[in-house]
Amino acid sequence: MSCVRLTSVLLFVALSSLSATATQANSLSRRVETIPWLDYAGIESVARDSLPKGIDRRALADSAAGYIAARESSSSTPKCKKIEKRKEWRQLTRGEKKDYIRAIKCLQTKGNYGISAPTDTLFDAFTQACALADKVHTTNFLDFHVNSAFLPWHRWFGWIHSQAMRHECGYLGTIPFWNYSMDYKNPTGSPIFSKDPEIGFGTHGTIIRNEIGQGGYQVDNGAFANFKVNIPAPHYLTRNFSFWKDSDPDGVWGYQLGESYSPQKVDWVLTSPTFWDLEVNVEGLNVTGYFGIHNSLHYMNMGDWNGPGWVNNTIWASNGTAAPNDPVFWPHHQNVDRVFWTWQQRPGKQWEYNGYKSSDFIRTPSPDLPPPEPAHPTDTLPFYGLGPDIPVKLALKTENWPMCYTY
Repeated sequence: MSCVRLTSVLLFVALSSLSATATQANSLSRRVETIPWLDYAGIESVARDSLPKGIDRRALADSAAGYIAARESSSSTPKCKKIEKRKEWRQLTRGEKKDYIRAIKCLQTKGNYGISAPTDTLFDAFTQACALADKVHTTNFLDFHVNSAFLPWHRWFGWIHSQAMRHECGYLGTIPFWNYSMDYKNPTGSPIFSKDPEIGFGTHGTIIRNEIGQGGYQVDNGAFANFKVNIPAPHYLTRNFSFWKDSDPDGVWGYQLGESYSPQKVDWVLTSPTFWDLEVNVEGLNVTGYFGIHNSLHYMNMGDWNGPGWVNNTIWASNGTAAPNDPVFWPHHQNVDRVFWTWQQRPGKQWEYNGYKSSDFIRTPSPDLPPPEPAHPTDTLPFYGLGPDIPVKLALKTENWPMCYTY
């Protein structure tokens, strides 16, 4: 089987094992405890201002002690005190890289405010949001993949993670992105995967580990050497950069992986005429094998970072994806966000949002089934306790409060 076909099969099997449609988040924000460093009242205020009158805002936050009083006493919508300019990983100083990695590892020592039932660390809470969260025998994967929610959901998800690093672990630096288009001819040779014990994310390691997924290697070098993660079960951080090479000795898959996020391909994606076209092109939804700016980085690694394909045919298959287990997930997705931000700088694109609310658009058309439901800026993005659920519109402009950053 060619690797193109193999990739298609992996993703098809993964998607088939998930819910046929994304669960729409139209209920109260699911959390046990309020995260103390999030301004719920402020977020409610800006969300209220961004929505037309009459929209049900119950999903923005559930009741918490003092919440209603704080909201009522808020006299104005919060504004950014300053705008953070994010940098490419290679632009950070050694000290900045070291502190960024320290803060990510620090989250594994912090409590999660009751967000993630399987474990009690804040690091795991972010992985749990991409896995089971509060569902039973299903996964959240299609709530924010293969539909219009993908880009704004991951943008807000990354911002919440950055706030956790700052407020829980004292991180003061900028949030970096990894422009992997610079490395498209040899992504695993990127300096981000350095073995440096202080500033490197490490390679795929040398110790074979098969207990969770389909086979990988314990990361045993770099700053995350022998780093333990807990979703779907306790294990060492695992990667396998050789998977695609071993599965495709003629190198075709490796070539396609790199070409799918080359500088030329990114430039082409940025010409997408509509938001939905951008989503399709970023996720590669119109390409055999689903190669795209986003997916191809996951595909090159059969390990924690791979996503749903890694746990196929295991007892953990229903978890969907544990990709945030791998810390490189964060600079990877910040780069996806940078592409989204860059596209939004085109005239008239800042607030454009359209497409579909679920993955139903990829099914075979049938007169017995309703047409796919269109997406709207007032749709709700679910975060499973990582702060309040929010309307899409709140995630469309990074320079607005509370995100307050640019590229």
